[in-house]
Amino acid sequence: MSRYLTAENTDFLPAGMDLPSPATVIRASALIDAECRREIGLKTYTERVPLTTGYGHLTYKPIREIVAVRGRAAYGLTGDNTFGVPELAEIPLTSLDVNRETGSFSCVGSAFGIPYTELEVEYVSGYDPIPDNVKVVCGMLIEKMAAGYDQNVKLKKDFDFTIEYFGNSLLTAEMCDLLAPYKVISFR
Repeated sequence: MSRYLTAENTDFLPAGMDLPSPATVIRASALIDAECRREIGLKTYTERVPLTTGYGHLTYKPIREIVAVRGRAAYGLTGDNTFGVPELAEIPLTSLDVNRETGSFSCVGSAFGIPYTELEVEYVSGYDPIPDNVKVVCGMLIEKMAAGYDQNVKLKKDFDFTIEYFGNSLLTAEMCDLLAPYKVISFR
């Protein structure tokens, strides 16, 4: 569970507002994670990446650390698949050349010159410390939840209990713009 605001960084809350209950902070942080389709803080991911001519792309960026890499060779040592599809095998971390900001990487072939068709990469991705834009959005969401009324309501009829909303999220366009750099854009 993410918590993007703590007692140490209440500067991102509206003036005069104390840090609300941990449940409210967790709820606001969960809305941010849902919008970005990821946790903003450091987290370990494991992905299977198909390789095209030795190049691939990891989904979550920025990459902080590559933990482990396993690869599936295109074919066996004899040049055919007589004994079935090769298994995933540990390969050295030095065989990957990773651009840590974009997540793209290249991989050299095995020691025998056989190219890999698929890699399983375990890596750590995220931001430490949490960026200020994320903390600002968390403070804005907490303020909106503490207000007690929903600014997203377009029409409310008490007779038949009908409520119409402007949109389907508590996040405003301004909040989404602040979170745009942290949103996951998949290349697969």
